[in-house]
Amino acid sequence: MDQCAVSSEWVARFRRSVRRWYVRGGRDLPWVGERDPYAVWVREIMLQQTTVKAVVPYLERFLDQFPTVEELAASETGEVLRVWEGLGYYSRARNLHRAARVIVEEWGGQWRETAVELQALPGIGPYTAGAIASFAFDQPAAIVEANTARLFSRLLALGVDPSSSEGRGQLWSLAERVVPRVRAGEFNQALIDLGATVCGVEARCRECPVRSSCRSLELGEVDRVPVRSPRRRTTDLFELLLVIRRDDRLLLIQHPENERWGGLWGFPTLSRQGPLARSRIDELQIVSEAAEWGCDVEVDEWLQEFRHGVTRFRLHLQPVVATWRAGNWTGPVVAEWVEIDELPARPLSVAARRVADRVQEGQRCGGVSR
Repeated sequence: MDQCAVSSEWVARFRRSVRRWYVRGGRDLPWVGERDPYAVWVREIMLQQTTVKAVVPYLERFLDQFPTVEELAASETGEVLRVWEGLGYYSRARNLHRAARVIVEEWGGQWRETAVELQALPGIGPYTAGAIASFAFDQPAAIVEANTARLFSRLLALGVDPSSSEGRGQLWSLAERVVPRVRAGEFNQALIDLGATVCGVEARCRECPVRSSCRSLELGEVDRVPVRSPRRRTTDLFELLLVIRRDDRLLLIQHPENERWGGLWGFPTLSRQGPLARSRIDELQIVSEAAEWGCDVEVDEWLQEFRHGVTRFRLHLQPVVATWRAGNWTGPVVAEWVEIDELPARPLSVAARRVADRVQEGQRCGGVSR
């Protein structure tokens, strides 16, 4: 369907159908009707690339820890990352923290109400800005996210990948046409719910309130829309996590912000071309590489290897416990000796937390648990 074919009558009929459906078909989400821009903002940032089910407990903990934008702005980055830990895509948390400081220090704690103004904040793109503007301030701001992108693609019988520049342009154009000037936030939520529950990956066209407006259904192409570009292949990475013990302390490094797990703490990492054989030769190589960091260590124990997915990478992680004998850290990143009992308070990557939990369990049981 060409954008020019989206007439005023089509838009009016579409809006009526969506609103009627939402009364009986909308999801019972815990934040329906929330108008606090701070809570809306945190929620929408968390929902990026994360499911509703996963977000709910994180959102509750985050708002309990930082109930206002002022308290978030006054916190340390490490505190924010610790509460965010496990939710992934940690740049979202760092941008939340940066943006909170802009709101407090530059905006005087006063929220801007339009999508254009809100996009000046770190980490806020067109969708998040439109969500805050419409949900919190009822501004007629358009939104396009995963659920609405799928819905709009099918309505238009979009023949290109919706993530392409051409596809995004057409979807945003339609979103701007259909968003009403009144009760825009409620309407946008209805669109999201419709895409999530009826116009899902497996479309339930018989239940769809806007099926008479759907070009893909008319053409019999629902199963072929949205068009997707070939998925990028998953790359296997093999890494060794060196758990260096010094009495009741462990050596932790802080990952640089522009790298994976930026800002979080973890264990010194060694890259490998493939799985380790756990041989004496491997142990001598580990000792040699640790010496390049200024650490004289002795390998004690190989823990169970495990896998962890990060975007398009599949990590094969091999933790190795070693005892520090002498030297001082001279590696390329920040490092600290941390008491084992203090590990729960540190913001760790998911992989590092898994290893730290093993070490703590081993401490309680009188040795490192495998």
